[in-house]
Amino acid sequence: MTRSLMCLALAATVLVSGVFGTARAAATGWGPVALPFLWPEAGLGEVAPDGAGGVWVGGHQGAYCVPDFIGNCIAQSRGNPVVRRWTGTSWAEYPITGWTGEGSINRIAVAADETWIAGIAIGPSPDFVARFDGTAFGKVDLPAALQLEAVGTGQAGAWIAGYTDEPQRVHRLYRRTGSAWTAVDLPDGMRRIDDLRAARDGTGMWAIGNGTSAVLAAARFDGTSWTSLPTPPGLGGFGRVVPVAEDDVWATTGTVAVHWDGAAWTAVPFPDDYPRGILEDIAVDASGTVWVTDGGDILHRYRDGEWTSVKLGPYGTMLQAVTEVPGTNTVWTVGADGRNALAFKNP
Repeated sequence: MTRSLMCLALAATVLVSGVFGTARAAATGWGPVALPFLWPEAGLGEVAPDGAGGVWVGGHQGAYCVPDFIGNCIAQSRGNPVVRRWTGTSWAEYPITGWTGEGSINRIAVAADETWIAGIAIGPSPDFVARFDGTAFGKVDLPAALQLEAVGTGQAGAWIAGYTDEPQRVHRLYRRTGSAWTAVDLPDGMRRIDDLRAARDGTGMWAIGNGTSAVLAAARFDGTSWTSLPTPPGLGGFGRVVPVAEDDVWATTGTVAVHWDGAAWTAVPFPDDYPRGILEDIAVDASGTVWVTDGGDILHRYRDGEWTSVKLGPYGTMLQAVTEVPGTNTVWTVGADGRNALAFKNP
């Protein structure tokens, strides 16, 4: 999710009661996952496969607001970062070294035996990136003054994208080379990158974002150079991308999902009377079923040319992220109910 979509997701209230075609979780194989102990006022905003059949989750715990008589916070905290790994039988916790301040882990990138986490700040705390060495996450310094927007990793190495204000805003792309970040030109026609994701087999790297005049833009790195793709339909911003194969790539925009077949992008719209919020994360399981979150308690499912929905959690549930376990039909989604972190899994 981009910084702008993060802010909208925090502010938006999604009304999804009475959605046609909506199934309850129990009828579709979905069920809650017991989470490890987290401090009160916790939430999860990211989930990613760990490459070994489990998943990583990221978020925050211990947030608080002390309101005045009209509801403004006179003292507040965005909490402390949370990263946990589900191994298939239990939850594991690893130290995060070098973290200062407060905030959330809201990006996890995993591919080619590499795991990176990031805290993209909304507020005064600095952005944060760390790499997993098998026992702990170690802080990796960002380029000077960079405001982070995306992180990805794969066989082509680790990549980050963001912007600097100097004083005009300049969007930038960097590749990890050895122990340093090396600046790389943005792909042709791309003005800003919203998400970076390696192909499912770890090869190559996909970037989605915007070109000029708010036109959507996408590109692929083949290990040597970036190739820009034909312009996807629609205006506005991209959310997340899932490169299943060279000719099977899915992505979200604010209001529609789009699909790349190796030659062109096609919009996969919802029916006109189908309620949904601002589309955020997207996953594709081994059966080809597409799953999309929109920040509410409904998980959207696209299969056999039709959108349907699954309702998860009580009213007030906010599902922020979704992922598949590659090679299986297992899908995870995470979020919060306003006070507590939540996770659901199918099957």
